[in-house]
Amino acid sequence: MKATQPDPFQAFTVTIAVEQKLPDQVTNLVTFGAFVQVADGIEGLVHLRELAWTPVKTPSDIVQVGDKVTVVDTEIDRERRRLALSRRQGSSAGV
Repeated sequence: MKATQPDPFQAFTVTIAVEQKLPDQVTNLVTFGAFVQVADGIEGLVHLRELAWTPVKTPSDIVQVGDKVTVVDTEIDRERRRLALSRRQGSSAGV
């Protein structure tokens, strides 16, 4: 039944463009970055180097699960179903 429905990731990626700003909510922190929900059931990764203008050691230095953040979509990999996001590019001033 599920196979007959359109893939939500593919449908979402058709509606966005690289360098588009997206309001997101942080859903998970990992050693190399933070995952944020960009749409219902769709998450992207903000790599550690893209969290802030200045180097940080851990994502929790900048964001916490549940935080609302604005990010920019920097890469869409439809084959691997991955979104690369940047918080640095989402803000006009350095953090």
